[in-house]
Amino acid sequence: MEKRKKSKFKLRYILISLILFLLYEGWRFFYPVNSYRIRWVDKVEEEKKSEVGSLIPELLPKSARLLKSKIKDLDWVDKVAFYKSIKGVLTIFIKSKNPVAFVSNKSGLCVDKEGFLFRSNNIDRLPKIKLYDNMDDSRLKEAMHLIMLTRDVNIDEFEIKSYGLESRMGDSRIIWGIGGYPDKYKILKKILNDRSISNRIIDFRFENQVVLRR
Repeated sequence: MEKRKKSKFKLRYILISLILFLLYEGWRFFYPVNSYRIRWVDKVEEEKKSEVGSLIPELLPKSARLLKSKIKDLDWVDKVAFYKSIKGVLTIFIKSKNPVAFVSNKSGLCVDKEGFLFRSNNIDRLPKIKLYDNMDDSRLKEAMHLIMLTRDVNIDEFEIKSYGLESRMGDSRIIWGIGGYPDKYKILKKILNDRSISNRIIDFRFENQVVLRR
């Protein structure tokens, strides 16, 4: 009998919680929005703030789903979250994409770690990457993987060639080829730690060997 009572109480608790949740969600959907405010997770340029502001209509909608979708479609936006208070104030939280490299031959474009292109002026101390119009997106993602992998080494520029990835580090040229970047990077670190070795070209394209040329 005691187990049955506990089971009934648990079921009632679940049903009441579900009803309260549905009522709350219904209120959130139908309750009018009286005003809004934007909270930026990170620093954003003024022109981007204006871009978001232009998407918000004078008559605020009851449902913010369409507005959320429009903001999320902006190429530089990473995440959007909405919160509507009891007083009808809609708070919009916006997180922008984080640039990993800037595109040297396409003005105003950066790349995030996922390999997505977006507009950004925040290029301080970022490595350069050179892109081509007919480039496969998968190659760009490979390049981003390599850039993230080599962040603790002062590599100035990356380029996607027909034979794979290539980068420059000061006066040195590093030919990475295609794939196997973690192992190649470990070898590069050993070469850099050996100060007696001075090479202008470090070539990883050949299987089971590294070619060093002055």
